[in-house]
Amino acid sequence: MWEVLAQGDYIPLDEVGREIPKARWNNGQKKRFMLNSKARNALICDLTEEEYTKVHSFKSAKQMWDTLALTYEGSLELGKTQQVKLVGRTYDNFDHIDKLLRCLPRKWRPQVTTLRASKNLEKLLLEELMGLFKVHELELQ
Repeated sequence: MWEVLAQGDYIPLDEVGREIPKARWNNGQKKRFMLNSKARNALICDLTEEEYTKVHSFKSAKQMWDTLALTYEGSLELGKTQQVKLVGRTYDNFDHIDKLLRCLPRKWRPQVTTLRASKNLEKLLLEELMGLFKVHELELQ
């Protein structure tokens, strides 16, 4: 997937630059298209609502990635000159819960909003959260 993010070109083109119809794609071209879809999904799962509105219309994971990079790094050139040191960064329970809540599908938004408003997520255990989700799922059924 990283190659798709780095290079783009998820839609196969012929030698003159025209799109090749899907029916004529070879297995490699189909795989690259699927990797782009997976990369887009992985990016979307971790975006805030504001970030999502900036990039949701892009069909290419590379376009999404480049837009987000420009948003947070100013420019790719600036990003290359800076070194980010993440060594020693620890992730606590809240970090994991917060990421999990952001990755849930849209149908879970009301439940996520309720959890954020009613629970102290700093003290909530991951196991507790999973239990709450299971109960909610049973109630929906």
